[in-house]
Amino acid sequence: MRSLEGRLQLGLAASMVVLIGAVWWIGHAALHRTADAFVLSRLEHDAEALVGALARNADGGLELGQQRLTPVYHQPYSGHYFVIETQDGQRMRSRSLWDQDLAGRPLAPGVSEYWRAVGPEQQRLLVLGGGYRLEGGDFSLAVAEDVTPRDHALVHYERLFAAMAVGGLILMLLVQRLVVRRAFATLIPVYRDIWRLESGQTVALTEQVPSEILPLVRKLNRLLLLFTQRLERSRTAAGNLSHAIKGPLGLLRQQLLDPALSVDPKTREALIEQVERLHRLAERQLKRARLAGAGGAGLRFDPDEELPTLTRLLGRIHAPKVLDIQLDIRTSGPLDGDREDMLELLGNLLDNACKWANGRVRCSLLTEGKALVFKVEDNGPGCSDAEIADITGRGVRLDEEVSGHGLGLAIAKEIVESYRGRIAFGRSSALGGLCAEVRLPASE
Repeated sequence: MRSLEGRLQLGLAASMVVLIGAVWWIGHAALHRTADAFVLSRLEHDAEALVGALARNADGGLELGQQRLTPVYHQPYSGHYFVIETQDGQRMRSRSLWDQDLAGRPLAPGVSEYWRAVGPEQQRLLVLGGGYRLEGGDFSLAVAEDVTPRDHALVHYERLFAAMAVGGLILMLLVQRLVVRRAFATLIPVYRDIWRLESGQTVALTEQVPSEILPLVRKLNRLLLLFTQRLERSRTAAGNLSHAIKGPLGLLRQQLLDPALSVDPKTREALIEQVERLHRLAERQLKRARLAGAGGAGLRFDPDEELPTLTRLLGRIHAPKVLDIQLDIRTSGPLDGDREDMLELLGNLLDNACKWANGRVRCSLLTEGKALVFKVEDNGPGCSDAEIADITGRGVRLDEEVSGHGLGLAIAKEIVESYRGRIAFGRSSALGGLCAEVRLPASE
């Protein structure tokens, strides 16, 4: 069981079951012992009275003064019985036994025992036996009392106690469940803030939480703040560095192209190629910073809000070319993807399409099954079948293999792979140029 609430409820329920079971067992034993002790004390008094009523006759036998006996010993099957046995075989029984008998035990003088036996009419008897000596002769005395009514009363009480215990257990389990639920309800603000953090509506978790998890929440908030600060510093540093090296790279390229520079042609070409590569890398980082725009980590991408702004930005970037960028958005609400990633993905695909289009670009967003599909098309010259095969080939670096199309498509491919999606390129059947289709798995 992985649920913390379930573990708590199961542990508390098991503890209460064991506790109530132990209380019932101890109460059962104590109740029966107390009831038996009360009956045995009464039997001891009866035994003392019987011994006091005994006397030796002239023949040396025992005689019992009947007038000194309690009337219950004369009433047949009254539930009170006695048996006296001497060592020479003399045996005396109470008249209450009538035609039944009660088995005694030969005991030495000063020894006493008690046991249970079945008496007349299946009565449950508690028997107290003892050994005595009277005027030099030993005898055994067994006194019994019917405890059937008492046992029935005890069983009734135990059933009532068991019913009350079960009812109390159920009530305590319900109260415990309510208490546990109310305790875990204090975590709802944290769950809500996690959802808001994921959707970009907040940058930290609430600290109005139980004291047990407050240190964890504070550590998470510090990590979130540190992550945001590092991310912003990294973006700023990358943009600043890219912008700073563009000037020296341009100057170096002009010097390498100067015919007056005495350099071997092959060396000049190799140096120019490396400078161009560095220039593309700088452009790539600047483009990322420009497309990401403002916003912190965790913001979701809402195409209805972001794409119109993105298309206006691309229109200004590619001016004075007149572009007709059509948007076909067939999704509702924010998408399950990071805002910066989606802006960078669609921004680079649209930027590449705007660069080669002859005036028309179309961007379509739709959902097919459990996949999110982006499709960007243009009416430009497109790519040949060989170039498309190179673009979609496994392990191909687009910024090195496909002239003109490489930089933006390379960025897009990296983002798609990070989402475990796939990107495919082909010729647009509607516009005739390049068609880039992206499929991203919908998050669970």
